[in-house]
Amino acid sequence: MNALLAGLTLLIIGDSHVTFKDSLLSVLPDEFTKQGAKVVTYGVCSSTAADWVVPNPNMKPASPPPISSLIEKWHPNVVMVVLGDTMAAYGQNAMSKDWVDEQVKTLTYAIGKTACIWVGPTWGQFSPRYGKTDQRATEMATFLKGEVAPCTYVDGTALLKQGSVNTIDGIHATPDSYKVWGDAIVQATLPELEKLKDAPPAAAQ
Repeated sequence: MNALLAGLTLLIIGDSHVTFKDSLLSVLPDEFTKQGAKVVTYGVCSSTAADWVVPNPNMKPASPPPISSLIEKWHPNVVMVVLGDTMAAYGQNAMSKDWVDEQVKTLTYAIGKTACIWVGPTWGQFSPRYGKTDQRATEMATFLKGEVAPCTYVDGTALLKQGSVNTIDGIHATPDSYKVWGDAIVQATLPELEKLKDAPPAAAQ
């Protein structure tokens, strides 16, 4: 077997989409490991980008570990960020672009020179609990595209057909839809990861 990603250490961080069984947590680490990568994953429900830089004392049971300490611990060649839904202000009249900009830039600055890929949100379904709409998901996906540099952006709404994602609560997909989304992320990012596998691992700051 030709292990495309042999020698690559991939650090995946994200919100609830990478925290539970049958979510992206059940797809991405397995698939990238099969390709030869060493994969380390951290997910924290409801986390926003800046929570991964500055610990948020209000998060229960705990806020995410700071990205700088994770980079120092694992020396990844690439960081994959799966974030977007938690910053899109679903159910509110408007999304604060200034706030999202500050969140995203805080994290990309902290990732520093380490290569990174940012996976934005995909489609959901409307439910009163979260208020996610296709319109806001599109707005967030489009806004992130111009925000996440120097990370490579993967638009979750471009990977799947609108209306094709089944969810359990409007935001979190069914196991089958997570599998489809996860496989699409793998296909979209493999060529990039293969290019980056020879990138120097993050030096300890």
